[in-house]
Amino acid sequence: MIIVIEEDLHQLIKECNRNNRLAQEKLYKYYYEDMFRTCQRYTEDAHDALSILNDAFLKVFLNISQYKKEAGNFKAWLKTIVINTAIDHTRRCKKNIRLIHIDSIGEQGNDDFTLHYNWKQEELLQHFKQLPAVTRVVINLFAFDGYSHKDIAAQLNITETTSRWHLAEARKRLKNTMQLKQPKMVKYE
Repeated sequence: MIIVIEEDLHQLIKECNRNNRLAQEKLYKYYYEDMFRTCQRYTEDAHDALSILNDAFLKVFLNISQYKKEAGNFKAWLKTIVINTAIDHTRRCKKNIRLIHIDSIGEQGNDDFTLHYNWKQEELLQHFKQLPAVTRVVINLFAFDGYSHKDIAAQLNITETTSRWHLAEARKRLKNTMQLKQPKMVKYE
């Protein structure tokens, strides 16, 4: 793992803007692990996750001049590009995905999905991989990335009601699969 301090990060970004391949490699390696985990939430295949990540970094390096230091956190800017690339990947694969459109369904309450166990990230990821592709994308966008149903609907070209249905379906499936295979209780001190 490469450690980069804030001043070095801005220098790396400047060098990437100059198309310096060593700086690009260092930036890629610095954010690889975190962004790869984000990509894995959107696809069940590790090769697809790596492809999404590489496509995202290509976009980053081609458009790094658009990043403004004053505008905010580089990691947030990068993560937005990674998420949008994952959504683009889902759209490209959409012909193989069966979408379910439901016109009237209410969103489930938060009390329908209470789990009383501590899960390791790898275990959670395995449960997410069992979800249908669009359902997995919807729950990722909603639960992890903070998108609204309106934004999800626009990104995936579905209705808000369909987005809500996929979220409810994800909750239902995760509740069933996760409670069937309960992890060992972990004590935190």
